[in-house]
Parts: sequence; C-alpha cells; structure tokens
Amino acid sequence: MSKDEGIQIEFVSAKSLSGKTSDEKLKAVLVAVKKGKIVVLEAALSRQEEKELIKKTMESVSDDFPGIEISSFGEEPEDMRAQLIKFLGGKTAGLTVIGPSTLVKQVKRDPGRLNLFASK
Repeated sequence: MSKDEGIQIEFVSAKSLSGKTSDEKLKAVLVAVKKGKIVVLEAALSRQEEKELIKKTMESVSDDFPGIEISSFGEEPEDMRAQLIKFLGGKTAGLTVIGPSTLVKQVKRDPGRLNLFASK
C-alpha cells in the first residue's frame, strides 16, 4: 500500500514494549508517528511518559513534522496494591493513541470510550 492510499494504523502489544525502557518506547513511537502512522499502544503510557513524549515531540517540530495528537484511555493506578502490581511488571489498564497532527483531526474522550477522527 502506498502512502497516498490511506491511513496506516500500527497496533503495538504491551508484551512487545515490556522489556524496553521508557526512552526506547518513546523513541519507537516517535519514529513511527514521524513516518505518518497512527500508533495504538495496548497499555496506556504513564503520565510521566506522556510528558516526556510531548517534550521530545516539541524538540522535533519542523515544517515536515508539525507535531502529534495523543490521548490515553485508562487511568494510572491510584491505590497502593495497584501501584505494587504495576511496579512488579503487572499489566496496566487502558491504551494510548498517538498520531501525527496532520492526520488526527479530533479526539473525543468519554469515561468509557475514545473517538479519534482522522483524515489526510
């Protein structure tokens, strides 16, 4: 499929990211998004990872890459038990969608759903 035929969406499993550092995850996401893909991560990025991704994106903004749209679905663990499970490598709930701002036109979040509108 050529780049002009549609919008490419890449689904990334939590397992494929589990052995990577935050920097490695964010670099892989940014590389894919710069290629014009919308990336859907099975597990939500942490708030700190989202902040770092936005920071790295702002450093990369140019005429060819105007930036990203990002939205996570699912919250970080609030109670001590959930935080301990996450610390020990347990699966986090939710997902994260990241795409080039040239493709992602609008993101709507409700408590139970995430709607993403994209077009070329």
